[in-house]
Amino acid sequence: MGETDGGHHHTSMFGETGCTCTAQEAANLDLVRGYRAAKVSERAPFLAPEFVRHRAGFKNIGELWGGPGGMDDQSMLDRENVLLELRAKDDVVWGIWRVTGTHTGTLYGIPATGRPVDIVEVGLWRCADGQIQEAWYFGDDLGLIRQLGIDLPRGSEDEA
Repeated sequence: MGETDGGHHHTSMFGETGCTCTAQEAANLDLVRGYRAAKVSERAPFLAPEFVRHRAGFKNIGELWGGPGGMDDQSMLDRENVLLELRAKDDVVWGIWRVTGTHTGTLYGIPATGRPVDIVEVGLWRCADGQIQEAWYFGDDLGLIRQLGIDLPRGSEDEA
């Protein structure tokens, strides 16, 4: 899934494509690929000091369970990001990936269920000076809740 041209790897769920990216776009692809492959606890070096996250992938779930919460290394010990598509244009990289693993620790405020997770997430990153400056994430919130086999918290039907 993808090809190597000019020393960098292209990821596409649509098949092989010729490389048309600039050296900077190739560097941005490598930066984001490294960020997505890193454990949550190892991601800080990829982010600029003034990094802005506009939307955490599963922010709505955290809010339903009493706060933003989040994901850490314990949330899914065997977590893997399976890149399906990664593209760059100028200073922007966008991608689609599957988050797979087993729910082994608190995830967005939800205690471990031991259930498998396989959900789709989409991201958009703005890169500059070898770091990610800004990002947007959108994940399949409802798909995650269903896979974990849990019900929405009481009263959330009125808020949703």
